[in-house]
Amino acid sequence: MMVSIIEVTPKSKDSVSLTEAMKLCSFIIKTEEILKIANANILNHKMVDHLENKPKKTLEKMYALSQYHISECYGMTSESLTEEFITDYGKYDHMKWFRNLWKLRDADIDNKTAVNAIIREDYRNDRLTTVTQLEKYRICLKILKTCTPVKDINDRNKYKTDIVKTRLELPESIKFLQGLVPKMARVFDNTDSFRRAKKSGLKTLRAKLGLLNSALYATYGLKFKATDKSLRYYHLVGLFDDEEAPKLSAYQTGKDWVDGEDWQYSYNKLTPDELEPSPNSIS
Repeated sequence: MMVSIIEVTPKSKDSVSLTEAMKLCSFIIKTEEILKIANANILNHKMVDHLENKPKKTLEKMYALSQYHISECYGMTSESLTEEFITDYGKYDHMKWFRNLWKLRDADIDNKTAVNAIIREDYRNDRLTTVTQLEKYRICLKILKTCTPVKDINDRNKYKTDIVKTRLELPESIKFLQGLVPKMARVFDNTDSFRRAKKSGLKTLRAKLGLLNSALYATYGLKFKATDKSLRYYHLVGLFDDEEAPKLSAYQTGKDWVDGEDWQYSYNKLTPDELEPSPNSIS
């Protein structure tokens, strides 16, 4: 019986383990991907909509989409994105964190409280959901008060088209709707409505009504629309306009809000039962 003796040669200082080699390879690939994202073709909203609906995409198109979503998330231009910024902030978790921060900031929560809420992950359970839901109610009630002749969410009266147009063309209405555009993505989670509003520039009656109806429908299941094809009158129409529909609570209708303090109506004033989503809500 022969026994072969295998001599183990000591590792040289320049040799690396398989794990280290794989890590190095992965790092190189990641670096190349980041470089390609930074140098990808710049897309506009129309091109993004077209690409995202395609079942198959080339790597180049996926890099371009990644660049677009990173720049949109942070409110930056695609041209200003650098490899360093993408490396530090381009990960999904970072972008999710930042979007949640924007939601809380748009709901009038100060920066320190917002950051603490996300770090503690309270937003997963009640804080983010409740604060943004209250912000939706506030925005929609403000929409009706500022941009339409409608008195409140229970008003089902008919209003002449010229009155509706005049109200929507007021500087105060236009300013409010322009401020609503970025909140469609951050508060209402409706990026399609956000993109349509940005593309249209809110120059037409249809565009203005489309934007305010996106917010009203998502929150209350309401739409401010023409009564018929003649377009002579407009009225507020609800999905739950019947006697069996559950009633909205006081904080959802703004009845409990103090004048000048409605935007500060914080979730901690509410009981756990009041924090339950409304059956009327379509959000």
